[in-house]
Amino acid sequence: MAKNRTAVVAGGGIAGFAAAAALVRHGFDVTVYEESEEPREFGAGIYLKENSLQVLDELGVAERLITGGVRLRAVRIVDETGKTIVSRATHEERLIVALRADLHTALRDAALDGGAELVTRRRVVDATPEGTLRFDNGDEVTADLVVGADGVHSRVRESLGLTRMNALLGDGATRVLIPREEEPYSTEYWSGQHRVGIAPCSEDLTYAFIIGPEREARARRLPLDREYWTELFPHLAGVFARVADDAGVHHAHPFVYCQSWVSGRVAIVGDAAHAQPPNFGQGAGLAIAAAWELAEVLDNARDIDRGLVRWEKQARPRVNMVQRLTTAYDIAGYMWPPAFAGVRSQLFQTISAIPATAQKWEYYWRGGMDRPTPELTTGTAR
Repeated sequence: MAKNRTAVVAGGGIAGFAAAAALVRHGFDVTVYEESEEPREFGAGIYLKENSLQVLDELGVAERLITGGVRLRAVRIVDETGKTIVSRATHEERLIVALRADLHTALRDAALDGGAELVTRRRVVDATPEGTLRFDNGDEVTADLVVGADGVHSRVRESLGLTRMNALLGDGATRVLIPREEEPYSTEYWSGQHRVGIAPCSEDLTYAFIIGPEREARARRLPLDREYWTELFPHLAGVFARVADDAGVHHAHPFVYCQSWVSGRVAIVGDAAHAQPPNFGQGAGLAIAAAWELAEVLDNARDIDRGLVRWEKQARPRVNMVQRLTTAYDIAGYMWPPAFAGVRSQLFQTISAIPATAQKWEYYWRGGMDRPTPELTTGTAR
């Protein structure tokens, strides 16, 4: 159905190139408009789970990410007493930690190799439900479909009045890459209202995310305040010592909730639609999966407007539930009274041990995917 249809995408990040790659695979002529001169992805490592990996399989780029990244065999949470309160093996699933820049490059290659066009240095200012994208120099383009993938502060979303809530939560993360040593698992450590996560992401690099309350200046300071974090996590002093002075980016955790993801011939994807704290490592995964679902639905839709409504009805409940769970996790992290840290540990341990609850948690951790996990046939477990 999608043959000879046109699409324009605002934003050349992970969500934008995921949408472009999916749409060209389903017969659309696609142009991506990016504000910067050279699209790039800032950050460090990224978790790839089955919902995104199945799309990357379809796009032909999963193998390179699996080979360049690390397949995790377990994930753990360790509380301030040193007790492991959550531990889950991942032998039966593909759980990959890769470099964020590698994912961005792979999706860009999939889109451009598939026939999408990239136009840089074009700042989008708004969009219309009729399918027009406007730029700050007065130019505009019209297509059968407009995709707003322009991030948390999306001008496409704002111009269409789709925003219900756009807020920053009470904590934030510094994300860094450090030289890899012996880190075989993904482990998150707690210390009151602070958390540190460590996961290997390549043969020689480890991804670390360092999370604390935004109200504390030392928690969000760059370069990383090693003394501050070592006082909280003395057993991780060696990790903080590996953080270079010029390394890392820091962002407060965002939360975006929309009245709708759709307006006429316009759809919004990624952080523009459902920005969330990264506790489940599912922000990009949900964006990639939703972008592929968008292309699949429209491929079988005679009418773009109705197809977009059907897509949102189909994809959004899963995304909403993941967003609620990861936000609840976040609030438990930075708002939980330190005096009751032991109660929090017991609560998380109990939840993870209840079979029905754990199964549901696992379902949303993996992005709400019902399909079976393919066998991993490439890459090496390190």
